[in-house]
Amino acid sequence: MTMRAVAGVMPLRPTAFQPSVPADFPLSTCESILPIGTLFASVAGQSLPIPKEKPNRILLIGDSGCRMDTTNLQNCEDPKEWPFASLAQLGADLSPDLVIHMGDFQYRDVPCSVSGKCPINAQSPWGYGWDTWNADLFTPAAALFAKAPWIVVRGNHEICSKAGQGWFRFLNPTPYSEDRSCNNASYDSIANYSPSYAVSLGGGSRIVVYDSANVSVGASVSDPNNNFYRQFVDAFTLAANTRFSNTIFTSHHPILGYSNPTSTSVPPGNVTLQGVMNEVMQKMYPAAAANSYYPDSINTAFHGHVHNLQTINFGVSNLPSHPATIISGADGVSLGEKFPVTDPPFYKTNLVAPGVEVNNMIWNNDFSFALLDRIEKSAFWKYTLYNKSGDAFAVCTQAGRQLNCTPTMGNLSPS
Repeated sequence: MTMRAVAGVMPLRPTAFQPSVPADFPLSTCESILPIGTLFASVAGQSLPIPKEKPNRILLIGDSGCRMDTTNLQNCEDPKEWPFASLAQLGADLSPDLVIHMGDFQYRDVPCSVSGKCPINAQSPWGYGWDTWNADLFTPAAALFAKAPWIVVRGNHEICSKAGQGWFRFLNPTPYSEDRSCNNASYDSIANYSPSYAVSLGGGSRIVVYDSANVSVGASVSDPNNNFYRQFVDAFTLAANTRFSNTIFTSHHPILGYSNPTSTSVPPGNVTLQGVMNEVMQKMYPAAAANSYYPDSINTAFHGHVHNLQTINFGVSNLPSHPATIISGADGVSLGEKFPVTDPPFYKTNLVAPGVEVNNMIWNNDFSFALLDRIEKSAFWKYTLYNKSGDAFAVCTQAGRQLNCTPTMGNLSPS
């Protein structure tokens, strides 16, 4: 193996929350590239799960850390309030070939004293060093790390002013360097963005990974030189590879999925990303309709960020058509406000994006996750949606850009 990042206490840098302390990493990080065809690998006697050329079962999770910030304090010692360890075990018991985590791994930003709610979490680590990464991710997810390799998507809690230093040490797939380490704030304009890349799933299916971590909700940035624009050009260029009949787009922030509801409305997906995507589409595909967001080669989109589970189908009446959306962001962090139960359903009266109407939707306002099983020898997938007890409450079968969903217990939108 080669050294990725040496152990040490990092210089104190500006952070999003106060108080702050220097990030302490008392262990070094090493890495090695496994050659294609590797059958066995181990480190210090610990066997490693080997990536499969064609994984047939994939676990989809996200937003798993325990929140400790200035406005919200979860009880990290209560498995009912922070159930990530039990959900990870449930996922491991399903024997996935691959795990996809949609971002936001680490949430323990400040000590409990800031919230005034001690003694809850009085002994919990906080800040952005190894102790919090270990408490929020590596210890509770140990069974999943032992079971399958992971694809990791960067969330907004992994930007440089939060847990970015640990992200680059432990999870980021590109080489570690001073300007891509989050150690020096003068490089944040580089380190807060990452190149898009693709991962083959075999059988004509693959994933394109997009880094949306540093985006904020707001108006479109009309600048072909901005980072998000360039990253979408790269992502859509990767998606144009005709060797693959089913491309899945992933980003932490939902594009054609709903944001956290409020007492008065259910906001659409991220407005900034929607605007930039539309601009990129008009540039790369001049004949694209005005409300296009994805090229035709992308059939499905995975996201996290919103602390619930959503599967959204846009049907065949939309012109242009849009890829089905799945949001899995309810694997431990405090849940978002519940989607309202209305007649007609809220998704019929709240547009998810300009010019985009939702045909049907399933959602779960509780802790949950999704499991993908390859449909026979095809490039498409069956999606089984699980609640926190490990019971399947719906099954969706993919056909191109469509998801055909059937409830297996309760109604289609359990609260």
